[in-house]
Amino acid sequence: MRYGMNPHQPATLAVTGARAPFTVVAGSPSYINILDALTGWQLVREAFSVFGVPAAASYKHVSPAGAALGTSVADAYRRARDADPKSSYGDFVAVSHPVDLELASVLRRVVSDGIIAPGFEPGVVDILAAKKRGTYLVLEADPSFEPPQEEVRELYGLRLSQHRDDFPLTRDLLSPEVPSAAARDLLLGLIVVRYTQSNTVALLKDGMAIGIGAGQQSRVDCTRSAGLKAAAWQARQSASPLTGVAMVSDGALPFADNVSEAAAFGVTHIAEPAGSIRSPEVAAACARSGITWSPTGVRLFRH
Repeated sequence: MRYGMNPHQPATLAVTGARAPFTVVAGSPSYINILDALTGWQLVREAFSVFGVPAAASYKHVSPAGAALGTSVADAYRRARDADPKSSYGDFVAVSHPVDLELASVLRRVVSDGIIAPGFEPGVVDILAAKKRGTYLVLEADPSFEPPQEEVRELYGLRLSQHRDDFPLTRDLLSPEVPSAAARDLLLGLIVVRYTQSNTVALLKDGMAIGIGAGQQSRVDCTRSAGLKAAAWQARQSASPLTGVAMVSDGALPFADNVSEAAAFGVTHIAEPAGSIRSPEVAAACARSGITWSPTGVRLFRH
């Protein structure tokens, strides 16, 4: 690799199984490039498997700045990047489908560090590899690759291992009264927060994340951050009020203040693990605000 998390840290990359999950087509990866690429690829791969349409994610520092479904791979990426274009500056792109000339044309005009995709149409790699004065990183994912069930991390002289997070995220986790469009957004949100640094809250609308509040110590700060990003997204679209928003939290909402924050940003559906001592208060706050509440029972932390 070019270097580790920082340029002063030498780093190496080794394949632990029979084959690697991707091939380096152009460029030379850094440590963080690999983290972004593999995390983003898992997100879009799972989203495609659940929804059957193209999916894209725009990653920065191992969390998505945006993620979306689309009618095409280019449409999905435009929607993903539109969630928070400021944070997407210099992103690592992950897409579920082969890169076509339309997406390559989009990428040629934006500041981005690299991309991972399951293939590239003729002529596309030459366009991408020319970015960043010829240093743009292009990785081709192996769609048939299945990761081992055990994840291992070595840290400060210790080795940690756990079963990888492959809990099925299905419609059954959501309350029956959630309508189909909102259920799609909540399911997409569950996938998004699974591959986002905790604590995190995601706000979604029309098949895209419009605000992701990631990596905060306080969950209400996650909610507020996601809401402010969603409001900024809405302001770029029109002057009409933000409404019909779905919210997903990777951990239990500890206080009803999260519901008050969410309601201020047009949230009408919430999915969260629940199981907190104050979950009945959260449920009551949702009822008062006209928000459907889905206690999934599934925590989706990622560190």
